[in-house]
Amino acid sequence: MTTYVGTQKNRAQHNTNECGNAWFDNNKVDVTAALTTSDAVVALEVPAGVELCTLRFRSGDMDTGTGTLTMNIGYRTKMAGGSLAAAPTHFASASTAFAAATTSWQELVFAPIKFNEPVEIVLVPAAAANALSTTATAYFQGLGEVVGIS
Repeated sequence: MTTYVGTQKNRAQHNTNECGNAWFDNNKVDVTAALTTSDAVVALEVPAGVELCTLRFRSGDMDTGTGTLTMNIGYRTKMAGGSLAAAPTHFASASTAFAAATTSWQELVFAPIKFNEPVEIVLVPAAAANALSTTATAYFQGLGEVVGIS
């Protein structure tokens, strides 16, 4: 099992200055081998107290050839023993969006969700990739509001 994490991993969390309560972050992840159903791609780390409103991405071709790759997109807690149950398909189930390159930003549609624990937004293949001819780079952006923990 390989977990791809990208440039955001362990970077200090920060807020933007839109009225002092906006959160924005981005990540770049390089996938270097054909993804299997035991792999995971960590798209973003979202701190506790954030209500996530926007999640978008663009990526290189993660499945050369027949394009069999489908991705579940969800979240899981970062806390050992955390109380938040993982939701592996909260944002998308068996999405084909990563089976071919996307040159423009793709935005997932969902109702805003508040996290009382720090989470990882995670992509896990529902069906494995056929092959990967070169490193595929994926870019992720998240936008939310810092509303605190309740």
